[in-house]
Amino acid sequence: MTFKKLGKQMLFWSLGLLFLMATTLYFTPQTARLFYPYEVSNIGLEKAKSMIESRQVQIFDVREKEEYEVSHLSGAKRYTSEALNNMELDTEILLYCTVGVRSANLAKALQDKGFSNVHNIDLGIVNWKNKGFEVVDDKEKPTDKVHVYKGVFGLWLKKGIAVK
Repeated sequence: MTFKKLGKQMLFWSLGLLFLMATTLYFTPQTARLFYPYEVSNIGLEKAKSMIESRQVQIFDVREKEEYEVSHLSGAKRYTSEALNNMELDTEILLYCTVGVRSANLAKALQDKGFSNVHNIDLGIVNWKNKGFEVVDDKEKPTDKVHVYKGVFGLWLKKGIAVK
């Protein structure tokens, strides 16, 4: 291998590593919002908690089964496409995931299907737990564990135990 070719490879890998480090350092919960569709109703924690306490909302956790089993909001069902069967298009629906990206995208898809009262919990279950609100495990018992989906999201969890 020539010195010139080796130099280009080293430069390529160095730039890649620099990009990875910068992304990790500057990717914050607030930057997760950049991945939300703009048409979606993102609501704050206090409003979400009030809606849940009123019991007039369908709460769906849009994460994978393994994530849901570690922790979820009390009263939340794990989302499946069958969950919408026989549901009126004006039903109040509250969605969440780890940091709100997957749930915001689902909220947009449901709006496109005609559902008119779909809301996304801003910054998801990580934000919920950081606020000190309760989450429960698969036996509906309070837990400090939160499945964080990806390792970087575990850095955002300030209250609780991150599970990957």
